[in-house]
Amino acid sequence: MAIARLASWPGRAWRLWQRGGLRAIAQKLRTKLRRRLLGERAQLAAWDQYRRGLSPENRRRFADRAAALENPPQISIIMPVYNTPERWLTEAIESVRAQIYPHWELCIADDRSPDPQVKATLDRLAAEDSRIKVTCRDRNGGISAASNSALALATSDFVVLMDHDDQLPEHALLRVAETILADDPDLFYSDEVLVTPEGEPIEFAFRPAFSLELLRSHPYIVHLVGFRRSLLQEIGGFREFLTVSQDYDLILRACERAKRISHIPEILYLWRQHLTSTGNQRRSDVLEISRAVLSEHLDRSGDPGEVQTGFRFNYFRVRYPLQGPIRIAIVIPTKNCGELVKQCIDSIAKTVHQVAYEIVLIDHDSNDPKSIRYFRSLKDQHRVLNYSGPFNFSAINNWAVAQLPPGYFTHYLFCNNDIEAIEDGWLERMAEFAQKPDIGIVGAKLLYPDRCYIQHAGVCVGMHGMAEHFGKFMRDSLPSGEAEPGYIGALISCREMSSVTAACLLMRADTFAKIGGYDESLAVGFGDVDLCLRAREVGYRAVFCADATLVHHESYTRGKTFEGDPHPEDSAKFFKRWKSMIQATDPYFNPNLDITRQDWAMKELEIPEKPRSRCYDTQTHQFRSL
Repeated sequence: MAIARLASWPGRAWRLWQRGGLRAIAQKLRTKLRRRLLGERAQLAAWDQYRRGLSPENRRRFADRAAALENPPQISIIMPVYNTPERWLTEAIESVRAQIYPHWELCIADDRSPDPQVKATLDRLAAEDSRIKVTCRDRNGGISAASNSALALATSDFVVLMDHDDQLPEHALLRVAETILADDPDLFYSDEVLVTPEGEPIEFAFRPAFSLELLRSHPYIVHLVGFRRSLLQEIGGFREFLTVSQDYDLILRACERAKRISHIPEILYLWRQHLTSTGNQRRSDVLEISRAVLSEHLDRSGDPGEVQTGFRFNYFRVRYPLQGPIRIAIVIPTKNCGELVKQCIDSIAKTVHQVAYEIVLIDHDSNDPKSIRYFRSLKDQHRVLNYSGPFNFSAINNWAVAQLPPGYFTHYLFCNNDIEAIEDGWLERMAEFAQKPDIGIVGAKLLYPDRCYIQHAGVCVGMHGMAEHFGKFMRDSLPSGEAEPGYIGALISCREMSSVTAACLLMRADTFAKIGGYDESLAVGFGDVDLCLRAREVGYRAVFCADATLVHHESYTRGKTFEGDPHPEDSAKFFKRWKSMIQATDPYFNPNLDITRQDWAMKELEIPEKPRSRCYDTQTHQFRSL
């Protein structure tokens, strides 16, 4: 087997070189090495290193920070309890008592546990700490009813949810308090680690900042999660007929009214995994009930859609019905390359059926007779415009849009001449998002020509010191043939992004007009990223549509540069304009992940000295904490 793998390496190396040169080969080698090294022992080492961050010296420093807070907020922890093993229940409660931040109350509701040791344990621990409040229900009502009983005990302005068999790291509530004081959020959540029944790490969940479309694709907000108590009262707390997916339902209902949602990118929760948990025992119920509560959320939001399931557990595809007249100008600049253009246009015709579109081909000084003849043959069916002058991607696209009849097209699809559509309905799917008035830009998933590896799954601002594609060089499918989900479903979930590539970018015409189109001072590099960031700056969302998959025969027209920066002037201008965002962590990335890697690899863990929350304003779509 090893000999066979070795024999196949030259062919694989050549294919990697074709896709991305030496950089692609080096990344593949690093990935293989990391996968061998980052096994069970490496995860344990990373977790041990993280926990060592709470050294006695750091505990004292954190305690000093807690003591120095002005008007420290009181925090209520809500814990429903039912038949919990004594050790797990004791560990959960003791993890609260061990908090560095002292201003808390633990509100426990026992849901009439038949095991007498539960009440005995609760009585004993409550007698030891006056901050522990316990109520025992007269009858068993399920987790939602018990959670409401615990919530009724709360007196603080903010509440945190906690399961009866999990644990909080010692600094968790300090970070919550600091986030409350900094952001005044209505809802907040953190990262977490999934652990074995014995407390050893299984998996780390490093989440992005708030993304509504991601939440509709997957319940990615799990633990630690907290709310403004008045918001929970306003929405009526937990709906007691739900015995699974009640947290997802609560979070969706809270998001509908929350004005500020903060993400704390630190591990503030230890989620114990065991086969007796309700979620593991009722997986089929979880999927169906989650689908139902998501459908209700869409209706309440005035954004109805069909929730589709079946392609992966607890992942959803929301199909929004196309409404109103949608007319899309598909802008394709080219110089020569008639065969590529024909492949692009023919593939669009074969795969787009339910939205009106026109091809707008920009012939930029072509001199190949065969290509010129083909472009002339298109004039009866499509718009063919002749452009002359130096190559400036931004200027060409702006000029093309200016030639179109004002107010006729609702959207522009900026499309490279080397794009090939391979699946029906891709443009319709992108239009489902772009028809929303607050979504200005939608990008697609792009594959390399072998259709096995990903070229683009959104753009991370700051990656590799500037901006780079998520998912680049990752496989698009698993050995089983199923789609590669990516980290927390990043490759199969539609979600907000800071930016997407203009190789295939659908943009609202009113958004384009509002920001003045592309910045023509960025002739080649980063013009698309700049376009997205400026659209987001004035209040539009940019969305990566994981369901629109196309092939990108990358850089066939202008050639490929393997060494150095091919457009240093553009890079310098882009960096100067967006320096603060480049140097901060992209909100849709996570600072616990490696910013030099496109595959969401974990870096060495540390407990930062200061909090670093990302607070999303649901009205402006801006991040107030960045």
